[in-house]
Parts: sequence; C-alpha cells; structure tokens
Amino acid sequence: MRSLKNIFRTEVDTSIEINNRKHTDKFILMGSCFSDEMFKYFSKFCFDILKPYGTIFNPITLSKNLEKAVLNIKFKEEDLLKTDELYLSWNHSGKYYNRYEKLLLKMLNEEQQKINKFIEEKADLMVTFGTATIYELSNNNTIVANCHKESQNLFVKRRLDVAEIVGSWRSVLNKIDNNIIFTVSPVRHVRDGLINNNLNKSTLLIAINQLKQEFSNAHYFPSYELLMDELRDYRFYASDWIHPSLEAIDFIWNKLSNQLIAADTLLIMEEINKIRNELNHQSKFGKTKQHILFLEKTLNKILKIQVHTGQYDWSKEISNLKSQLNN
Repeated sequence: MRSLKNIFRTEVDTSIEINNRKHTDKFILMGSCFSDEMFKYFSKFCFDILKPYGTIFNPITLSKNLEKAVLNIKFKEEDLLKTDELYLSWNHSGKYYNRYEKLLLKMLNEEQQKINKFIEEKADLMVTFGTATIYELSNNNTIVANCHKESQNLFVKRRLDVAEIVGSWRSVLNKIDNNIIFTVSPVRHVRDGLINNNLNKSTLLIAINQLKQEFSNAHYFPSYELLMDELRDYRFYASDWIHPSLEAIDFIWNKLSNQLIAADTLLIMEEINKIRNELNHQSKFGKTKQHILFLEKTLNKILKIQVHTGQYDWSKEISNLKSQLNN
C-alpha cells in the first residue's frame, strides 16, 4: 500500500551521479528560458556561475557555441546579422547587440574566453534543451539561435532528428571531461500544437539518453518529468498555462539543489536566504534604535557569510547597509 504522503502524486527519481557541490565549485548554465529560472536561484545563493548566449532553445546552436569556446575559435563577421541600425548574432539571443560590428564581436569573444576559463577550471555545465524544432538560413543551412524578427522567407523550419543532436554533442563531449547535466525544459512549445511539442520533447529525451549511455560525464536531471508526472496539475502552471508557476519552479529547484549541493552548503544557503529576506525589510517607523540594531545584525551576518560564498561580491549589499546606518 502506498504511503499517505505519496497517495496524490507519483514521485520522480531525481538522483544524479554528481553531488556534494559547494560554493568553491563553478557552474555554467545554458539553454532555454527554464535555465534562466535556475540561474536566478544559483545567483541568489551566491554560486560562481555563468549564463552565456542568452535564451537559446535548440541543442545544436548550444553545442556549436560551446565547442567554439572549448577550442578558442572566435566569432567572426559572418556570424553576425546587420539590420538597419544594429548588429546581432545568429548564434545568440537578441540581448546581444551593438551599433558597431567590432564592439559586438569583442563582447561575444570575451564571453567565450570566460567560458573557456570556467571549462579549464572544471565547472559543471547544466544544459537545458527547449525544443528540437530549428530554423536554418535557407542560403547556407546555418542553424540559428534566433530569427531576430527577420522575414520567414530567409529560413527553413524543421525538426532535428536524434542522430543530429547526439552527433553534435558527441563532438563536444569528446573534447572535455567536465560533468554536464542535461535537462529538458518543462515549458511547452504550443505554437505548432501539443502533438508536435511532445514529438520535440521525445526527440530531446532520446538524444540525451544516448549521450548518457556513451559518456560517463553526461547526466540527466528530470525537470520535465517533475512537472509533467509528479506535479501534473494546472495549479502548477502560470496564467498562460504554458510556463511553470513560481511554486513549480521552486519545487524543481529544491529537488535539484538537494541532489546536487552538499549538506553543509545547503545550511549556508538557508542563512543566505534569511539575509536576502532581511535586506528586503523596510522599517515602518524610520530609523529607530530597534531598526539600527537590525541593520547591524544583518551586516554582521553578511561579513560572516562572505567566508563561505567563494567569488560572490557582497560589496553592494554591504555598502547599502552602511549607507542606511550612517544617514
């Protein structure tokens, strides 16, 4: 007989082969908008982390960009799109732009250098695939990260097959020994209908499973299954019924962090969370003695937690507290 605790849901096995990560470890997060949500948590809890390339949904662009970083291959003029006023990159989201070609390339390649350094320092990668649907430039078959609102006549739309995804990521995994945690975004891509969404997600899942079988440093965390099979209810979706709700994202983060992060670091994260809440506190009655004492205690907590939080820079929070105390 199932326990009462689990009677209304089916628990998903979230165990992964890597754990005991601390603030001295580094992380690179890449992929769809769901990876943006996970990035917020890693940042909130003061981990040393990169989130390059912006929001990218397809697995091929991610693998090609990462492989360039590993090999120190620079982005060049042919990787860019020139609009009336701006330069953008076919390999990045729309947040990467500049009025000047050289300045954009400088920005892109400086980020690649940071990624290369993180790779050399054995950072863990967490890569979130969003969809197997891709857009190719019709004139040269280049798979793009973003169409940048250009005419659809420039592109051919199709679904990747499993072999393409596996082949592209095999090329990366053959060059690095960093741990890569693959995950599939639970965000549903409904523009082409739910049947196509399921075909896309299935393609991604099969590809990841093949990579796991081939490479000991390839792992899988079931973000997709946690929403689809464990939470399994529209209560856990945002108002658009497509994206997970804040409660669902928090649930998935807790599952991930409890698997990935060391027990003593989880305790430090609890203290960081208390500090974050205290920093958001506003006094109802101005600068009372009680509020001054509260600010001093919060400042002392930050000074103590700095020892444990690696490369995170608390200077902004410290400066803000000191400013409140001195004014």
